[in-house]
Amino acid sequence: MKPDWSPQQRQVIDLRNRNLLVSAAAGSGKTAVLVERIIQKITDRDHPTDIDRLLIVTFTNAAAAEMRERIGAAIEQALEKQPENTHLQRQQTLLHNAQITTIHSFCLYVIRNFFHRIELDPEFRVAEEGELKLLKSDVLDRVLEQYYQEAKPEFLALSETIATGKTDEPLKETILKLFDFAMSYPWAEEWLEGCIKTFHVRTMEEFEQLPLAEELLSYLGSITGQWALQMRICRELSLEEDGPQMYAELLSEEAEAMERTESSETFQQYYERIRGFSFGRLPAARKYSGDVHKKEQVQKLRNEVKSSVKKVTEQFFFQSPEEMIADLEKNRPVADMLVEVTIGFLRGFAEKKREKSILDFNDLEHFALKILVDETTREPSRTAAELRKNYEEIMIDEYQDSNYVQETILKAVSKEAEHINNIFMVGDVKQSIYRFRMARPELFMEKYNSYTQEDSQKQRIDLYMNFRSRTQVLQTVNDIFYRIMKEDIGDITYNKQAALYPGASFPEGKEGMFDSRLLIVEPEEDNKEKSVQELEARAVGLEIQRLMKEQQVTEQMKSPEQPGRFRPVRYSDMVILLRSMAGWADTFGKVLGEMGIPVRAASGTGYFSAVEVQTALNLLRILDNPRQDIPMASVLASPIVGLTGEDLALIRTSCPGKKFYQAVLDFFGKDQEEAESPLPADRESLPETENQEAKEGKLSRTQQKKLKTFLKLLDKFRRKVSYTPIHELLYQVLEETGYQAYVYALPGGQVKQANLEMLVEKAIAYETTSYRGLFHFIRYMEQLQKYEMDFPLAEGEEAEDVVRIMSIHKSKGLEFPVVFVSGLGKMFNSQDVRERVILHPRLGLGMDLVDSRRRLRTPGLTRQFLARKITMENVGEELRVLYVALTRAREKLILTGVLKKAEEKIAAVNPITSEDGFLTFLSRLNSNTFLQFLLLAGACSPESCPVSIIKQAELEEKEVQQAAEEGLTGIQLLASLQEAETEWEEKVAQRLTFCYPFEEEVTMKTKVSVSELKHRILDRILAEEEGEPEIPAAISKQSAEPPEKETAPGEGAVQEKERCVPAFMEGVQEENTGARRGTAMHRVLECYDFTRNPQELEKQLQELEEEQKIHRELRDLISIPSLKKFLRSSLGARMKRAAEQKKLYREKPFVMGKKACEVLKESNSEEMLLIQGIIDVFFEEADGIVLLDYKTDHVKNGRQLADRYRLQLELYQEAIERAVGKKVKEKLLYSFCLGETVPV
Repeated sequence: MKPDWSPQQRQVIDLRNRNLLVSAAAGSGKTAVLVERIIQKITDRDHPTDIDRLLIVTFTNAAAAEMRERIGAAIEQALEKQPENTHLQRQQTLLHNAQITTIHSFCLYVIRNFFHRIELDPEFRVAEEGELKLLKSDVLDRVLEQYYQEAKPEFLALSETIATGKTDEPLKETILKLFDFAMSYPWAEEWLEGCIKTFHVRTMEEFEQLPLAEELLSYLGSITGQWALQMRICRELSLEEDGPQMYAELLSEEAEAMERTESSETFQQYYERIRGFSFGRLPAARKYSGDVHKKEQVQKLRNEVKSSVKKVTEQFFFQSPEEMIADLEKNRPVADMLVEVTIGFLRGFAEKKREKSILDFNDLEHFALKILVDETTREPSRTAAELRKNYEEIMIDEYQDSNYVQETILKAVSKEAEHINNIFMVGDVKQSIYRFRMARPELFMEKYNSYTQEDSQKQRIDLYMNFRSRTQVLQTVNDIFYRIMKEDIGDITYNKQAALYPGASFPEGKEGMFDSRLLIVEPEEDNKEKSVQELEARAVGLEIQRLMKEQQVTEQMKSPEQPGRFRPVRYSDMVILLRSMAGWADTFGKVLGEMGIPVRAASGTGYFSAVEVQTALNLLRILDNPRQDIPMASVLASPIVGLTGEDLALIRTSCPGKKFYQAVLDFFGKDQEEAESPLPADRESLPETENQEAKEGKLSRTQQKKLKTFLKLLDKFRRKVSYTPIHELLYQVLEETGYQAYVYALPGGQVKQANLEMLVEKAIAYETTSYRGLFHFIRYMEQLQKYEMDFPLAEGEEAEDVVRIMSIHKSKGLEFPVVFVSGLGKMFNSQDVRERVILHPRLGLGMDLVDSRRRLRTPGLTRQFLARKITMENVGEELRVLYVALTRAREKLILTGVLKKAEEKIAAVNPITSEDGFLTFLSRLNSNTFLQFLLLAGACSPESCPVSIIKQAELEEKEVQQAAEEGLTGIQLLASLQEAETEWEEKVAQRLTFCYPFEEEVTMKTKVSVSELKHRILDRILAEEEGEPEIPAAISKQSAEPPEKETAPGEGAVQEKERCVPAFMEGVQEENTGARRGTAMHRVLECYDFTRNPQELEKQLQELEEEQKIHRELRDLISIPSLKKFLRSSLGARMKRAAEQKKLYREKPFVMGKKACEVLKESNSEEMLLIQGIIDVFFEEADGIVLLDYKTDHVKNGRQLADRYRLQLELYQEAIERAVGKKVKEKLLYSFCLGETVPV
């Protein structure tokens, strides 16, 4: 059935040929309207548009996919009615290539098509975030090191101003933050130079021309306006018949003075009037017979003003305007140096990325900008003019989250340069909650305030009908935000135009069933046993249990003529929204679980704090360097080894002053030489000495065995570090220690195992970066953790009926029948206003003045004001976050928080409202929790925000009552079980004797690398060559995976034989030289430019070393004659021709599925195995594809080599033919040992 569009929605769908801004309130059907507009455009009878002529920009990839899916479904629905419509058929085909995309994907499209216009290497890749963090850290360290060496006075002053103690981390963080701000603007260096204009003014007249001064005067106007309002109220109260009339004269004088102050127009006037103002002494009122409450109210309001005047004077008027200008001039060299260093970092970082041919998301935007906009004229470029012809309309979703770079890019490809308006923008500034991602809601507001609602070329339409929520929910939202959201704090004034109006139809329920509630938990004053999170979670749990017994929700939404029917509420109907998941989600999940409520936390963070992830990372740390005490102790205490705290203390005290690893070795009587040497492979146990026995007597035999086993395992895997890919090393160590199986057996094991698998995936991602080695992988993960690039915890299978816990940000765009908004008593984060240098994207930076000689730090006016300005914007953002949270509810909204002395504080709430009905400026600005806002708003309108208080004692009483009821139920259940004992004995016996028919699949991996299959074949062949019996083994938890690249002859192909003497006596301490030589040859051929003459080999190797694509040690392992022979061969010539035609492909990864029985000789299973590998090289010729693999094995002849690697190449052949759709005509091996090409 066709939707019944509202008049405003119909306008949005039908209006054409203009710039259109749609302010779409929560639940207003924004996406449905956008899709309908697109469908109407492509099915227009008179002027149909092809879908690929629309550029549709969304905020996330998920949103883009959903949009594409919706449009596809709408086209399919239209085709059902008009199956012969060729235009619709064409749209269905074009949809797959239509540009329904994120801004970054669009930028990537521009760069890939026009990279030559900015001289960009076409082989670039978008770098992984962890790699970028490492690269940023390295570049910044080098830049700062250079400045420290030069020791310029300005730089040392900068360091003194920002750095603390013995670390320059605050300086680094300031530079990186300044860099991030700059990159959100089109011309980054220009913005950086402009952000310090404040420090270059020389007079007050110049200062007052700055945007910062304009904002400061506006701020002072708001504050003095509130002072004047409160003093007028005081005067009016004093003039009432029963008021404190003895105060009237003084209050009148003070009110007039405040009104004069409010009328100030310059900073100088504010300075003179505020500094010159003094409050008189209120006359004594010994025989006062009037209203005591009015007298107290006057005193309270006046005292608030006095306190505020004092605070403002201390913040902004602690020095004269002339002194302020002088201080700005003193700070100028420091500010200039900060910008200079940041620009140095910006350029150094850009150069490093260019060297490595990598881009980040900032580069995607700025390179696209460079292609589309002339940097000199700031006009759209010739390329933009070409692209412009492709797009009939540009549609931007979630416009409130755009930034200035994105705005400039999309304007460049619009028809604005041709004086044609063709931009459609939809969003809601009240839901702009991504300031931390550099979103600029002011872009939306500029158009919101300038576009007219009348028919025009730049028109605004407000969608205010809400088709999601019940009237009770909307009334609560409106009544709260009518009082707290205003343009000065929140960016938009919540008035009748911005309010929500019901558009959905619901059946009537019982009275009060759907009313909103504010539930406040009041802890006991001496409470030390339970955290506020735990108390609030208990209260929420009790409310959920009550709702499960009493609450109903609507089964489905239908038209007004057919309203939905009621059904009992389910757990899955409910969600708990939190401002911050950290420290809250885990507690809520634990408490609700204890109460028998199924729950799942959809966390966006928490990965690095998961115990299994910490343990795995610590294990990697000690594989890299075992002389790290904390990681070593962590692993020893983990289930991998299982030592107790007492065991660790015993080891520690036995060898004080040494590294813990050395203490462990010494505990068993090993000397330093043995500690440095690898453990002999043939030793069943560590040395048995009297000293050792005496010490070991204090550990149980089980603990001794565990520790010995682990040390041998540690040595084994440390041997592998140098040649094993990290993801394989990690996988092997998790399997062989049994840790992965252990965590799987724990409660929530699926999630824990998925977390470990995610770590393996991160290792695979790391291996695609420009960094190598275990040490850098650990740095890579530490950088992700340091810069809070946390990942969501892995999720298990989706449960059908659970209460979900998620962050408010994650809930954006979703809706739920019953919503709990919890943690409302948590204070807002104000960390960014406590920094020594405060940054504002529009107003620049502010800092204190530091006198390093006298060790004094003087507050700077710019820093003081920017701190207040950012506080205003932070509070505004929190209001928008609250709006998002409250508008997720479809039928019932429950707000919860913890407040000490709740009854007393609620009774004391007596807010002042301005003449427009909003809470006063300072009462809003000084609110630092959601709960404060709600109580202030509720005090203005108690009916919209009814408050219930539950005391801690009541919570505990209900817990005891619940436990008693559960105990009674348990006794009844036990009696029932005893009656059925015989029947259950038979069922248990059947289960215990059951034989699982798919035992083979239990130990079989679901994913296997080609290298593992290759080495299994190699093991069998070598065993046959040596006359040894073959030992079949399933690909199971016991199998280790050698490296993907070839090893030295025979090395890694079979398990190492037990040695009779230690490795150092055999002279093989230089481990795996053959493997390293093979790796070196592969790396050179991966980087080698086949289009160049083989005679230039040495020159090319030198260039690769200078570009840091290969290292000196690797280069020294290369056999130049062997490599030249290969390059001069007929095969080398064929590869050169292919490279010149751009048909040579190297190091191509693949994953494909095959039945186990088709791959494993000993398997009969039909289960699918995922096979992954990396193809060395293949190239395309006219009559087919040639597959090639390089080998460095020492073999007798080509047939022997071909037999070893036949399966490997057959798998590669199948992977290529599946992916490319062309036949592989030749499978070749090139043997550097034989110096010849071997056909397979």
